[in-house]
Amino acid sequence: MQEDLLGYLLGALEADEMQRVEKLLRESPEAREMLADLERKLGPLHDDCEIVEPPPTDLVARTLDALPPLPPMPGAEPDQPTTPAESKVSAPVTPKLSPVMEGSDSLAWTWRDWVGSFTAACIMLAIALPSMVEGRFMARKQACQDNLRQLGMAMTQYVTRNAEARLPSVESTGYQAFAGVYAPRLHAAGLMTNSRSTLCPSIRSSDFLNAGGLQMVDGDFEPEDGTEEVPTMVTLRMLDEAARDLNHFAVAGATTAEEQAAGQRAIARLQWLQQTAGGHYAYTLGVRDGEEFASPRFQGRSSFAVMSDAAVMKVVDRVVDEEGWARAASPSQDGLISHGGRGINVLYEDGRVRFIPGESLNQLMDHPLVNHDGRPEAGVNIDDASLAPSWQAPFVHARQR
Repeated sequence: MQEDLLGYLLGALEADEMQRVEKLLRESPEAREMLADLERKLGPLHDDCEIVEPPPTDLVARTLDALPPLPPMPGAEPDQPTTPAESKVSAPVTPKLSPVMEGSDSLAWTWRDWVGSFTAACIMLAIALPSMVEGRFMARKQACQDNLRQLGMAMTQYVTRNAEARLPSVESTGYQAFAGVYAPRLHAAGLMTNSRSTLCPSIRSSDFLNAGGLQMVDGDFEPEDGTEEVPTMVTLRMLDEAARDLNHFAVAGATTAEEQAAGQRAIARLQWLQQTAGGHYAYTLGVRDGEEFASPRFQGRSSFAVMSDAAVMKVVDRVVDEEGWARAASPSQDGLISHGGRGINVLYEDGRVRFIPGESLNQLMDHPLVNHDGRPEAGVNIDDASLAPSWQAPFVHARQR
């Protein structure tokens, strides 16, 4: 009510509000008493009011003269003093500011802001990069293990169809005397239709072949589609045709330059099929069952390795035996080219897939990549697992064509 009475005295109310206050004053003695009190308090304001003259027109100049001297501008002559008035009035200087970012009310970053932001980005990258690399490693390792499990299931189905319950066999000599022949045998049994399942996601086929020191006659044999990976599934029919062509030149001989070139191409073709049939995975070379060489009999053993990531074994401890063979008594970890050389995935006969770090391979009771004699050859007994890349024969001196 006091606010309405004050507005009534000052004439600041609307017409309807004025009428409402007047009605209140007629009906309420308390309101009339409060109005009289407000009039007494506002009386001195009207009595002491006087007109104040505006300040002189040179107020700006007098204010600038009262300010302390400004610091010299960059590039200004030291012997040319400038007064505040001259600086502000007669010769204003517009400071050079960084350009304003479009759509923003703040000034653009200075070089200190850029340095700070770059440093922060480097720190964040240093923190995130190891996690990204480790995540990529884990994803590829898991994809590789999935491939081995898929191949393991195909092996199990193959065994159930075999009268002797043996794994796909590797011949001791001839054009089928190589570890990768397991894939054409699975394909012939209708258990493999996609060669991509034999490729480890962590390496490229070209790098894998180069790491093995493999060289073709007259250069590498190129796949039909021009890709580096295995273009199609290598089949037993393709191996038979390559061997037949090679035998033709071996029997008939090559008398002309064209025939010699065709013979070299036949050799390169067979070598390419042997090197790429098994993809990036190593397969068992077989075992010696008494005096005989045979494919391992499937027994569901948890310690017998069937397949793994292929590794190019290098002889570190050169121990020459009575046959003149340099034994790989200490296989080098440098030969592990899959998964950044950190280790290999191994598929065991019971279907379990285990990742074994490279430094732990030599600590296993049965090294999966060499036999008990330390050689990259077939096992010396039925419990001796020995895995090798696709192109490797079960015996060093085996004839492959």
